[in-house]
Amino acid sequence: MLVSFIDSITERVEEGIRIAGARKMVDLARLAELHFFHPRMSGSSSLNKVLPAAMASSNTLRDLYSVARYGSREMRSLNLEVPVAWWVSESGSVIDPYSLLPPVFSGLSLVEQAAPDAEVAPELAEGGAAMTAYAKLQFETLQPDARAAIEIALKRYCELDTLAIVMIVQAWQGWLSGP
Repeated sequence: MLVSFIDSITERVEEGIRIAGARKMVDLARLAELHFFHPRMSGSSSLNKVLPAAMASSNTLRDLYSVARYGSREMRSLNLEVPVAWWVSESGSVIDPYSLLPPVFSGLSLVEQAAPDAEVAPELAEGGAAMTAYAKLQFETLQPDARAAIEIALKRYCELDTLAIVMIVQAWQGWLSGP
């Protein structure tokens, strides 16, 4: 069953023949690399660069995400308790949504945050920090409160990563459908 699912969403080569699954995934990074150019991306097609660029230039995203409704009954979240507006402008510039994620240790005291076993970036705003935090969960003994805080932050970061893919597609669809 699992092999059938994987075959349906991937592409492989067997005996020199390329076989694409009926529901083959598309790499948004490759599409961005070929078709989406914006100064905020600094030549990168990574999700953490494409999303802020799309946010800065998409009326569709502004309309959908400038109101704090993500995390409400209207747009449910599994990891955010307070509704969030992901499209936020400050001094005429749209803020990177990853920087709007709550700090990792927002629920811990300063003493707990400074504990030697809690050495994790205060914000998980990019993949490297998320991977480091995940590694700490796997290989180190952490205080239960620090472990819980890191787990919550990772879930929020991963949820935003997933939403970012949706947002980028929404922005591109908005541009293709015209004004």
